[in-house]
Amino acid sequence: MKPLEENLKTIKYLTQDEVARLFAKIKDKRDRALFSTIYKYGLRASEVALLKIEDVDLDRRRIRIYRLKGGVSGEYGIFSDTARLLKAYLKEREQDFHSELFLSRKKNAISRKTIDDLFRNYARKAKLLADKWHVHTLRHSIAVHMLDAGHTQAEVKDQLG
Repeated sequence: MKPLEENLKTIKYLTQDEVARLFAKIKDKRDRALFSTIYKYGLRASEVALLKIEDVDLDRRRIRIYRLKGGVSGEYGIFSDTARLLKAYLKEREQDFHSELFLSRKKNAISRKTIDDLFRNYARKAKLLADKWHVHTLRHSIAVHMLDAGHTQAEVKDQLG
């Protein structure tokens, strides 16, 4: 496995400015909470789609993440800004029988395709380069931003599962 620094030469990621531009275009409460959760925890679209309401404990400020592709699932602290966005989204969201955290507009569990389509739309509005119009770039971005902030590769790996 290559060291993360070597991978930085080939992966597509967003700069801090591009992340800010992207989030400036996201006004919808569900989508802000969705993409903040993806970015802060380095989630894959399929991983965020697995989240249930019961996985989020705002009182304890904890979130349970289920990792795929051999990642390590576990409980993480909720970042303050993500907690605020999740709280606003959940307050607005209708109370229904769905256990999924993020629902589509049709009130079904949000799909990976819907997440990809939403991201592509916001990335286009933020005038990001077309080769960065994939939600997985958020996973790459948080890894780069953590390394730039002085976190170790082990810390990045732990955060991204």
